[in-house]
Amino acid sequence: MGTDQEFTAGGKALADVLEQVTAGFGLTCDVRVVAGDDGEISASVDGEGADALIGRGGAVIDALQYLGSQIVSRAEGGGRYRVALDAAGYRSRREASLIALANRAAEEALEFGEEIELDAMTPHDRRIVHMALKDRTDVITRSEGDEPRRRIVVEPAD
Repeated sequence: MGTDQEFTAGGKALADVLEQVTAGFGLTCDVRVVAGDDGEISASVDGEGADALIGRGGAVIDALQYLGSQIVSRAEGGGRYRVALDAAGYRSRREASLIALANRAAEEALEFGEEIELDAMTPHDRRIVHMALKDRTDVITRSEGDEPRRRIVVEPAD
């Protein structure tokens, strides 16, 4: 386990659980946990086979991240703690992919002059798309539908 500083009980508990999970998957990975200045705890798992922790569409890593935040909260005696979990650089690759998707949808909406409806996304992924297009004045975005089928619509600005 790699650490950049001393941890509270929550950071230690998160690191311990992630090491147990990787061992349970039969992986030999480096687990790194870093507490940010803003109170966020970032964890990353790297090494051969770490991509097994991602799952289809990021389902496994999202579930592990949620469990991680619950583990930190419980270890700290309650309260809400933000935990960001990455495995094999998935989060940065996913963000780049979503930004490219957002830009393609914007260009398509402008080219055809109609709404472009994207596939359903997690709240985190929708936020990335909205943020990618927020400074553009030629298109607008909105979310439609109900969870878990909530999606983004990109349309030309009038």
